[in-house]
Amino acid sequence: MVKWAAVLAGGASRRMAERGNKLLLPREPGGIPMAGHVVRVAESVAPRVAVLYADESVRSAVEPWLTGEIAWMKDEECYQGPLAALGRFAAREPSDVSPLLVLAGDLPGISTDAVRSLVDALTRTGADVAAAEREGRMQPLVAVYAERAVRAIADAAARGEKRILKALEGLSICTVAFDDAWAVRPVHRPEDYEAWLTREGKA
Repeated sequence: MVKWAAVLAGGASRRMAERGNKLLLPREPGGIPMAGHVVRVAESVAPRVAVLYADESVRSAVEPWLTGEIAWMKDEECYQGPLAALGRFAAREPSDVSPLLVLAGDLPGISTDAVRSLVDALTRTGADVAAAEREGRMQPLVAVYAERAVRAIADAAARGEKRILKALEGLSICTVAFDDAWAVRPVHRPEDYEAWLTREGKA
């Protein structure tokens, strides 16, 4: 069981060019914005969900699609990277927000089952972090963090560290791989979004 989920929705989407803010793109034509889907998945696992956002357009576009009570936390020091945003959230009191589920807002294929696999891995292994693995690499923005890791994030952000992997050095980390390539694949560029929309076997 996690106490909180934090959905990161504060990026500038510079690589999306004419597509604009990827978080606002519909997961399916005419459907829920991508970030809204991620928040719904977070709600299915965590009793409390915070959306860490920078642009009011994100809240305006996503909020109408949600029915639960969401903690909307506008980042007044935005565009400094995910570690800075998470550090400000975690600094309140790490024990109060951990275990903490962290999800990037640009994951159109994320599912409740995938997130539960991460939660189960953290519980089963007793690791400090249970993170998704994609293409052989740990994905720190699709992960569950135990209290020790949440404290490490808060401390690293406070001292000005910018790299989240650096903040996790020395901690025990288990990774979970998924058969579905889109289970934890983010959208960074327009071609990623096109690949999602035209994926094989889509529902």
